[in-house]
Amino acid sequence: MKSNGLIYCLCLCLVFTGSAIAQIAQPDRFELEVDNHAGFVVAPAGESGVFLFREIENTYNTTDNLWEVYLLDTALNIKWRREYFINPNFINISHLFIDGTLHLLFSSKKQGDRSLSLVSFSVTSGEVDNYLIRNFIPFAFYDFKVINNAVLIGGYFNYRPLVVLYNLDEQIPRVLPGFFNERAQLIEMKVNDNSTFDIILSGPDEEKNTTLFINTFDVFGNLLKKISLDSQRSKSLLFGRAETLENQNQLVAGVYGRRRSEYSRGVFVANINPYGEQKIKYYNYAEFENFFNYMKARRERRVMSRIERKKIKNKKIKFNYRLLVHELIRHEDQYILLGEAFYPKYKTITGNGGLFSSGWALNRGLHNSSIVFDGYRYTHAIILGFDKQGNLLWDNSFEINDVVSFELEQFVHVNASGDRVDLLYVFEDAIRSKTIKGNQVLEGKEENKVRLKYDSDKIEEENTKINGLHKWYGDVFLTYGTQTIQNLRTEGVGLNRKVFFVNKVVFE
Repeated sequence: MKSNGLIYCLCLCLVFTGSAIAQIAQPDRFELEVDNHAGFVVAPAGESGVFLFREIENTYNTTDNLWEVYLLDTALNIKWRREYFINPNFINISHLFIDGTLHLLFSSKKQGDRSLSLVSFSVTSGEVDNYLIRNFIPFAFYDFKVINNAVLIGGYFNYRPLVVLYNLDEQIPRVLPGFFNERAQLIEMKVNDNSTFDIILSGPDEEKNTTLFINTFDVFGNLLKKISLDSQRSKSLLFGRAETLENQNQLVAGVYGRRRSEYSRGVFVANINPYGEQKIKYYNYAEFENFFNYMKARRERRVMSRIERKKIKNKKIKFNYRLLVHELIRHEDQYILLGEAFYPKYKTITGNGGLFSSGWALNRGLHNSSIVFDGYRYTHAIILGFDKQGNLLWDNSFEINDVVSFELEQFVHVNASGDRVDLLYVFEDAIRSKTIKGNQVLEGKEENKVRLKYDSDKIEEENTKINGLHKWYGDVFLTYGTQTIQNLRTEGVGLNRKVFFVNKVVFE
């Protein structure tokens, strides 16, 4: 009996040890009371802290717009706060933190003026630099990057991609050659470690099949090489992300679909050497072990049964999905690809055709209805591990519940630590997470409420608005938003307060 009891205790210890893997903790929280119109943009700065910035009411005797910038340390304490005046003709269109500096990019809204303004804050001192970027081309902004002492600005002119390299010292803009006349889409602007950068485009090849083009430039804007991926005639390469390998080879991973289709049928991985020679591998969604785990058990069994019946007949079953590819992450000796599946959602609005309505005139008083877009519904995230040759090592998935967004954005984020991978997203007032190891699930879906500051704080779900979740540094994330909180007990705390908050989220 004693030995059996010992075994039972050991088993319990193993169970509790397993369940303690990658538990979420929220050790620190920042709060700032705000009014109904105040909100911050959050920009993580690694172990240097996190930036918060917003436009505020100008109480000074000037006509400029007033912006405030906070830098919090990794314990979410305020390190410094700065105020900065911005020309009222300029609006903020993007931001970027790189190499110890927060860059805010502003665009002129004055008719006929296409100038840009770059305002840069040093993470150490809060010192500010301001650069006026003269621009004469009316293009729609896409993204910007900073490389050495130059700014890379991408967009579209007349539905064609346009990228301008602006040298901050010489104040000279240069339109990059190679794709201004192409009817293509900008996929990624990526700065490499060797003082070069890649512009990745999606567009038609000579046979009118969609593929990816990788244009590599030096810091002066000289085109070093241009590579097009050799897609098969029956497969279009729709979207991809790239990483440079140690030997200057490139690994490109993304999604492919049938010719002239916006739906994807699987994932491709291409290994490209510096001379443009390439090997592309394709993985149909039906080949993945865990792709359909987001479905209810009965439906998943039906799908897997169909796949097996096709295999017996030596045929492949084809699935069509819309998939956002977010990240290609280098981790130890493998590369991890993250994507999210979604579909557009519509709803029908019905009216009763009143006497003075257009419905009455068109339908003679009968009920009229219209179908309107109701957001993108996310179903699940897929996460895949590859080696440097593009061989699939493992696959897994993470069910996404209840998330509907009117903009396509990233919800699920990845934390890779050793052979463990943590997946998480926030919805309403909770952090939802899952921990995997390759094809295995170490911890199923967990839900942790966003921690409040005081034990006596009370809140209801509808009073929380989560604005985002970001990877911060190491195994640390941060989530942020606004909450209206009631507190009846804590001394020195108001009965009701509306706050902007930032919570530190740690995997322990």
